[in-house]
Amino acid sequence: MRSIHSKIKPESEPLLSELALHALLHLHTNHSAKVLSYKSRSDINDILSMWLNKSSNSKKYKSFKKKIRSLVTHARSQRLDMESMLMNLLPSQEGDELPHLDSFLLLINTLERELNTTVLVSRPESVDLEFNPKGCLLCVLSADLNAHFSERNRLIANISMLFRGTNGEKHKFLRTIYSSSIFEHKVEFEDGDFVRISLSLK
Repeated sequence: MRSIHSKIKPESEPLLSELALHALLHLHTNHSAKVLSYKSRSDINDILSMWLNKSSNSKKYKSFKKKIRSLVTHARSQRLDMESMLMNLLPSQEGDELPHLDSFLLLINTLERELNTTVLVSRPESVDLEFNPKGCLLCVLSADLNAHFSERNRLIANISMLFRGTNGEKHKFLRTIYSSSIFEHKVEFEDGDFVRISLSLK
C-alpha cells in the first residue's frame, strides 16, 4: 500500500485517503463487528476488493484507477491484510478526537443508500447539474473537502450541499440530516428544482 501511495500525485493524496475511509466505512457499516469476527482475512479482502474495484470506475478516482486495480490484484494474490493497508492510508491523528469527518462520511454513506445516488464533490462553479437526470443530484460544494476539517478530525468550516430531486426525495434528504445527532442544516437557497443547505455542528 505504501508503494501505491508513493506513486500518487500530491494533489490526489486527499482523494486516496477519502477512498480508503469510504472502503472501511462500507466494510463496518454493512457488516457488524460480530459478523466480521467470524470472517476470514480472505473474506474481508473479497468485500473490500469488490467495493474498491467498483469505486475505481468513478470519475473522481480516474487519475489512479489502474493503481487501485493493481493494488487489489496484488493484495489478493499475496493474501495481504487489506483492512490494515487501508488503515495506513488514513491521515494520522493525535490525542482524543471528535470523529466529525468519520461521522460526515457515514452521513454521506446513508444518504447515498437512502436516495440511491452517488454523492459528488465539486467546486460550486463546476457542478454537473445534469448528473443522474432520471434520479436525484446531491453534491458537496467544496474545492477541498479536507479543508473543512482540522488535523484532529473536527469540523472547522460549514459544508454547503446542493440537492436536486423530487419533493419526496428532498424530504428524505432533509429528514436524514435532521435525524443526525451531530449535524444540523440551514437552507441557503431553494426553488422549484434545487435546494442548497449549509451543514454545521449541532
